[in-house]
Amino acid sequence: MQTSYLAHGKVILIGEHSVVYGYDALSMPIQSLNIKTTVSENNNPCHYMDTDRYHGDFFKAPSEYAGLKYILQHFLTLKPNSPYLKISYRGLIPIERGLGSSATVSLGTTKALNDFFQLNLSEQEIMAITNHAETINHGKASGLDSATVNSDYLVFFNKKTGVEILKQKLNATLLIMDTGDLGNTKEAVELVKNEVTNSPKQAENLTNLGNLTVQVKKAWLNQDAECVGNAFTQAQKYLAKLKVSTPKIDHLCQIALDTGAYGTKLSGGGLGGIVIALCSNQELAQAIANKSHKLISNYWIEEI
Repeated sequence: MQTSYLAHGKVILIGEHSVVYGYDALSMPIQSLNIKTTVSENNNPCHYMDTDRYHGDFFKAPSEYAGLKYILQHFLTLKPNSPYLKISYRGLIPIERGLGSSATVSLGTTKALNDFFQLNLSEQEIMAITNHAETINHGKASGLDSATVNSDYLVFFNKKTGVEILKQKLNATLLIMDTGDLGNTKEAVELVKNEVTNSPKQAENLTNLGNLTVQVKKAWLNQDAECVGNAFTQAQKYLAKLKVSTPKIDHLCQIALDTGAYGTKLSGGGLGGIVIALCSNQELAQAIANKSHKLISNYWIEEI
């Protein structure tokens, strides 16, 4: 018996970090970045993990796979007389870039195991397992990543009120640039926590960052891309003040603005990872990517 699940990545448009403190966030799925999780029986006496980076005993995998270990152990508790399993992961989402690689494999593993064991878990139960794995991976996970990799549409998210799906298009183009530098969500979340706890000014910066998401949602529904872009640039200023930007991110943002982008910012935890630039069309996005080629390892262009 074999079951598979294909899960896609995501990009946070606005609200990273502030979403952890109860503010709104807006994020979108990226269907072109995905990972397929396949579960089958293993003929050898161990649970086996097969990825591009690790091949071996599932429970002896490096600590970065701690969330996945939790998921498998949880299902083995639900099905105590299970056969040994082989769980394979195929696809490419660059890790530690803010593209949702962790949430993608967590959701894919949960859904594939649910199907393999024919447990018929509810969507709420599946998301609870996925979010717990994300908390293990990142410290204090908001649930935003899991909600977005589980959606085919734009996600307006709040920890208290949950997910609101937005099908409205902005009629603009999003350039996603990979700095090639690994981010560290857990480290970034802890850094921001220390900043806002110890400095009233930083707490104010976080509040200002959080309030921008409502502005973006309203502008998005009005298809006002220029207003959305201005909010992106404002958000980047607050993220930089909160110390999660880097000189390379700042440089990429400046190139994008100088070339004519509506707005630009880091996306995700920061300290590396990706930069997004909102553009009027694909030609402008390509021009920015071309000017930035020495600073980035890859880029993607999405119509939004």
